[in-house]
Amino acid sequence: MSRLRVALSACSGLLAIALPLAGLAAAAEAAWLGDWTVTRDDPRLRTRAGAELLRLHVEAGPDAALVLDWAAGRAICPEPLEAPCEWVGAHGRNAVVMPSGDSLLAVLPVSADEADPLLLLLHRPPGAALADGVLLGARGELRYRVQAQAEPRP
Repeated sequence: MSRLRVALSACSGLLAIALPLAGLAAAAEAAWLGDWTVTRDDPRLRTRAGAELLRLHVEAGPDAALVLDWAAGRAICPEPLEAPCEWVGAHGRNAVVMPSGDSLLAVLPVSADEADPLLLLLHRPPGAALADGVLLGARGELRYRVQAQAEPRP
């Protein structure tokens, strides 16, 4: 067998492995596309509106990366039953988003302190409309259990 044939055979073998893996990555990213409502799991919060922590809109960016638009709700505050804190209404675009299998990690610059962003980690079983996760302060001072629900697509 010529060197060219050996090289072509090796390349086709690598492509046979790489293409399904690329498809899995694309499918994982596609699973997060759409609108999501993230609520805070806190026994003091008794209504869905009061428990709304974030609204997310996830779309595919021009370079095939995920783009995230987000807006903070009332439950973002450490003491949600007190007067709303300055984080309510904070919003942004293009937060750092990293999908990995059934999980999604987003870094959200909610606070004016750039050194203390919030980290949102969600895990969604395949095909599920709900994802469980946690919202953490980068310095570890804040930790909320959260649940994200995909909004129905029109």
